[in-house]
Amino acid sequence: ASSSSVYGANPELPKRETMMPRPRSPYAVSKLATESYAIAWGLTYELPTIAFRFFNVYGPLQAAGHAYAAVIPAFVDAALGGRPLPIHGDGLQTRDFTFVDSVTAILARSATQRVTSDMPVNLAFGSRRTLLDVAGELESVLGRDLAVEHLPSRVGDVRDSQADNQRLLG
Repeated sequence: ASSSSVYGANPELPKRETMMPRPRSPYAVSKLATESYAIAWGLTYELPTIAFRFFNVYGPLQAAGHAYAAVIPAFVDAALGGRPLPIHGDGLQTRDFTFVDSVTAILARSATQRVTSDMPVNLAFGSRRTLLDVAGELESVLGRDLAVEHLPSRVGDVRDSQADNQRLLG
């Protein structure tokens, strides 16, 4: 399991697996190193591997109570707790959100069909939503206005994220 964070400072959209990685955080570097190790082991020792780059996975039971919680559970937790939604930056940054059920279905199918790849594969579907869009959707679901608290941008965060999913679907 890798991460779209390996693309880092590369501004081109959508993110293609053939792009030069430009990680901006130790987390992103660790993901790039791990996928590289897996692919190298696969090529060297004929170990069947595939490195998926996840893009902003969200879903039920996702933890919200830590500094690097994913944005959707952080928003839901704040809204249900009567607190402002914490938005780092202006809220116009975009993400390619992927529901956890989609991720698990693809992982299960890849394992049972023994899918391998000597290149990373984006695991997302090419959508792009701003954080303000997500806040608006949550307001719609809850049927009420929600306060927003704009916080400083986080070091290492990328402005926009969107997957090219041709390798995944091809």
